[in-house]
Amino acid sequence: MTVTPEAGVHSDLSQQPAVAEYRDEEHGESVGDITIGEFGYKYRIHDGRVMPPFIGAERYKMTRSLPMKSTDICFVSWPRSGSTWLSYIIVLLTGVEGETLRDSFHWPESGWLYERDEAALRDAKDPRIFASHMPFDMALGGNPTKTPARYIYISRNPKDVCTSCYYFDREKSWSGWYSGSWKHWLNMFIEGQCHRGDWFDHVLSWWEQRDAKNVLFLKYEDLLTDPKSKIREISQFLGLDHDDAALEIITKKASFGLMKKSKFTGMGDIKEAGDFYREGRIGSWKDQFTVAQNDAFDKLYRSRMAGSGLDFDFE
Repeated sequence: MTVTPEAGVHSDLSQQPAVAEYRDEEHGESVGDITIGEFGYKYRIHDGRVMPPFIGAERYKMTRSLPMKSTDICFVSWPRSGSTWLSYIIVLLTGVEGETLRDSFHWPESGWLYERDEAALRDAKDPRIFASHMPFDMALGGNPTKTPARYIYISRNPKDVCTSCYYFDREKSWSGWYSGSWKHWLNMFIEGQCHRGDWFDHVLSWWEQRDAKNVLFLKYEDLLTDPKSKIREISQFLGLDHDDAALEIITKKASFGLMKKSKFTGMGDIKEAGDFYREGRIGSWKDQFTVAQNDAFDKLYRSRMAGSGLDFDFE
C-alpha cells in the first residue's frame, strides 16, 4: 500500500463555524453531579476518578458497552501526551480522512466536541477510529483484551504532561475557567485531582497490558526521536502494508511543524483551540518547575514507578 504526496490535502476551512465553548446545560447531561472545586475547577467523578464535566454518566455507560469490531482502532492516552499526533498518523496510515482531523475519528466519551450518539457510532463506516483518555479499567468497549479491536496507548513523561495540561486547561470552559496558579495545578496533578485522575495509575494500567496481542504501548519521546521506525511499528500493528516510500511521506506529513500550520490538523474548527499545539519538545517542563518542585516530583516518580520496568526520557 502506498501513499501519494497529495494525500491529505484539504480545502480552506477558515470559514467553517468554530465549535463553541463547553456549556453544562448543552453538553453535560444532568448537571447535578458536576462539582466546582478551587479556582473554579469543574469536574465529575466516575468510578472514583476525576473526569471532565462533558463526560456524563449515560455517555460513559454507553462507551463501556459499545460493541467493538476487529477493524476498530482506538488510540488512548492521558491528555497532552501526543494523542492528536498519533491520531493523524493513524489517519494517514488508514486513509480514513474527514473534512478535518477532528472529523476523521470518534471520541465517544465526549458529549461536547464529538456529539455522536450510539446509533451514529454503530453505523460509522469501517475502519472506525476512536479516541479515548480513559485508564484501562474504564476503557472504551469494556476490557480491551476481551474485544477484537486494536488499542494503541501513547504515554509521555509526566513533567511535560503536567506542564502542557496546565497551559491547555487554564481559563478554558471545560475546566470551569480554572484560574489557579502553577503551584496549585502541580499539587492537583500530584494528588490525582486533575481530569482523568492519577497519572501514574492511568499509565501503568495500560503498561501492564503491553503484552496483549491487541495492545500497543508507545512513548511520545520514542516517536519524537525515531518517528519513521515507530510509524512502521504502528503500521505493522494495524496489519497494514506500507512500503518505505509511503512511510517516508507519512513521517514528513506528520511532523509537528506541518501539523501546527495545517488547516486540516490545526484544530481551527474549535473556538478554544488557539493554543492547541505548544512546543512538542522533550523537556519543556524545565521552564516551569522550580528546583524544589523538581526534586519533590523526582522522589514521587521513583516511588510510584519502582518495579514497573517503565521509564521515560525527561530531556
